[in-house]
Amino acid sequence: PEYVTIILIGSNENKFLSTIKSRCMILHFNKIANDEIEKILGEQYQLKVNSKIMIDAFQGSIGKALQLKDKIDDYEKIENVIYSLEKRDKIDILNMAEIIYKAKDEKYDILDYMNIVFINLAKNSTKYANCINIVENTKRRLQSNANYDMSIDNMLFNLWEQVN
Repeated sequence: PEYVTIILIGSNENKFLSTIKSRCMILHFNKIANDEIEKILGEQYQLKVNSKIMIDAFQGSIGKALQLKDKIDDYEKIENVIYSLEKRDKIDILNMAEIIYKAKDEKYDILDYMNIVFINLAKNSTKYANCINIVENTKRRLQSNANYDMSIDNMLFNLWEQVN
């Protein structure tokens, strides 16, 4: 009926069929400021996020912040692995990266977060720029059904060699 309004929400308008899009009014939502996200998480969810990089990973979305709120400790461990690449040997890195090995169901989220960390590190040192390519190559291997553990091993070894 004419009085019915349907609201479709998506993160990528290209995923909607063109016949649907042609009958829609597209509204783009603005990103929420990082300090506002921190305030909302603190006041409504009693959650404190210590990492500026993690706040950036929310990409101005409360929805993403709420999805990641249960995984904050895991993401902090991943940051710790990345920051330790220069300071530790390969075996220590593999042992520290247990969280990455256990995250098979969320592998792409983990790898995307690693890239966010590397992008922030690359702002200060160019040696981290190629690390992004290493992570992207790992994602491509995994999409081609490569062995997960071997792909992560290979990625961590290549990352360690890149930064040392």
